[in-house]
Amino acid sequence: MPRTITNLAVIALLACAALAQAPSDSSIRQFTPALKSNPQFNVYASPVKVQVSASPPSFAASSLVSTGNGPAAKDPAVAAKTDIAIAYLNTQHGIPTENIKITDAYVDGATGIAHVYLRQVVGGVQVANGLANVNVDRSGHVISSSQSFAPLTGLSSSTKSRRSAAQNSAVGSLVARADAEVSLKNALKSLTNYVQTSVSDADLANVVVAASSSLASGEPGFVLSGLPSQVAAKGSSTAQQALIQTSDGTLVSVWHMVLEQDTHWWSAHVNAETGAIEAINDWVSHAEAYRVYPKNVNSPSEGARSLVVDPANKDASPNGWVTEGSTYGNNVWAQNNPSGGDAWKSNYRPTGKTGTFDFALDLTKQPKTYIDAAITQLFYTVNVMHDVTFAYGFTEAAGNFQDVNYSGQGAEGDYVVAFAQDGSGTDNANFATPPDGQNGVMRMYVWTETNPSRDGDLEQDIVAHEFTHGVSNRLTGGPSNSDCLYDGEAGGMGEGWSDTVANLLRIVPGMTRSTDMIMGKYSYGQNIRSYAYSTSLTTNPQTYKLLDSPAYKEVHSIGEVWATILYEVIWNLVDACGGGIGDVFTKDLSKGNCLALQIILDAMKLQPCNPDFIKARDAIVQAESNLTGGKYKCDVWRAFAKRGMGPGASATGGSKHVEDYAVPSGC
Repeated sequence: MPRTITNLAVIALLACAALAQAPSDSSIRQFTPALKSNPQFNVYASPVKVQVSASPPSFAASSLVSTGNGPAAKDPAVAAKTDIAIAYLNTQHGIPTENIKITDAYVDGATGIAHVYLRQVVGGVQVANGLANVNVDRSGHVISSSQSFAPLTGLSSSTKSRRSAAQNSAVGSLVARADAEVSLKNALKSLTNYVQTSVSDADLANVVVAASSSLASGEPGFVLSGLPSQVAAKGSSTAQQALIQTSDGTLVSVWHMVLEQDTHWWSAHVNAETGAIEAINDWVSHAEAYRVYPKNVNSPSEGARSLVVDPANKDASPNGWVTEGSTYGNNVWAQNNPSGGDAWKSNYRPTGKTGTFDFALDLTKQPKTYIDAAITQLFYTVNVMHDVTFAYGFTEAAGNFQDVNYSGQGAEGDYVVAFAQDGSGTDNANFATPPDGQNGVMRMYVWTETNPSRDGDLEQDIVAHEFTHGVSNRLTGGPSNSDCLYDGEAGGMGEGWSDTVANLLRIVPGMTRSTDMIMGKYSYGQNIRSYAYSTSLTTNPQTYKLLDSPAYKEVHSIGEVWATILYEVIWNLVDACGGGIGDVFTKDLSKGNCLALQIILDAMKLQPCNPDFIKARDAIVQAESNLTGGKYKCDVWRAFAKRGMGPGASATGGSKHVEDYAVPSGC
């Protein structure tokens, strides 16, 4: 950041050997058996007319009423359509009517189409994933359907014995069986182990198992009560006997267990014989939502906060951003750090109830009063930076910051440790970039130039600047070498790239090459650079020759020159592409601003360790050629030449910079 403020954006190029690694992402995998005979959705060009028996099966009809569907279930028009659906499955798919149970049926008022949903039953026991839906038009013809009923030849020997028991006795009588309580408790223990809230043997011994005929599903089953609150929010779980077909169509006996917790509501099918989890689903939708200044709002001075829902890029962050409902995950751990220091795992983080991080923010008060909002904003912005740079090539193989590398490439265990309102300094920010496999560390400070003080966590260009240090250090010289942008022109370009990427994120439709940008205005109250970034030589007169000046020997000063030159490159590409400004987060390379970001990151990978301006320029020219075949080569050269870096520019030993305002022949 500014030369007048010392050590801002200091790049700690040490090995960070003392930082411990965090546990891997503990998100719980949800799944259901992938059936070998994947059900097809049949859409009929000519609707199928089905002959209904004069006496429809009583089992199916009575089951419709028992589901509690209300008046619609008893509506004769609906009942007639359910008879058609049953007859269709029987005649078209050879499914015996005694194996069909209607779960839901209704007529859509707008289309007149009846939607009938059915489940397979075997000996009175429901098959969890033996499902069908049949859609019947106004005329009583089947227009489409799908079914995944298991072939009855798939019954295993253990299932057959349980089927016989179910046929010959009421569910309630199962309680009398010697192994019923043991089987249920074993299933409960397997489930709690799987969802990582294990119940102790002592607590399990106190669990009471009782039969019930009034579960929420309307079916008889069991209630397991006396569970600790950390295991079950209401102290109990329910279970029902069921069958489930495995991937090869074999039916196995399971307990369908429902376990409600504070932030989860598990629906699991647990093998009644082995305790294996055969399928599990969470009824709680864990959509991530953040009340933040979104990615197109740089700071509180430029717009309002909004609730952003599920912002994670699925390629970069396939499991989302959050682990276990707080501001830590695969890409970044964000937390408060009022006393400074290096510890982070036990530091304070806000909790988002059911995945929503929505906290109050009163900017008329001191930053410490809105720490939850600040941490949330920092977590959001760092994740945005992770995802957008991933899209442009800062991937796992290239050394990005992730706890788990899903591709198996690169070193993992190195998410960013991001400290909000860090107490080790003020009016500042920095980022430490050790080699790939060790955590990057970001420290964001409170700025004291205004009253009340302002929080740098709320200003995107500062966070983006810091994160880009990690990008440029990992991409230059390879992810295992963090010593390539240490000092001099190389270190200065590190600062310049950070400003450039921050600028690129702020360029939105409506801006033109006459748009000027300043850094850190919200936090500092004014520009923290000597000049605004501008394509006007009057507004910003900085050129390559300034590197000879004693005032331009410090890395931030050098960085200003480099970022100014790259600002020219950006706008030349925007104008040359002719398609206006694109959303940089969508990576539309037909737009000049997106193309510029891609070229800049590609060039970092091409350039040598400890590059100077000339080598970095040549890498950008090569990156453009690699990407477009040289389509915009002259536009890039004109940008460099405007600021004295034409093909004849040179330097000797870090001094005596010779400018060249010409462009190559052919341009």
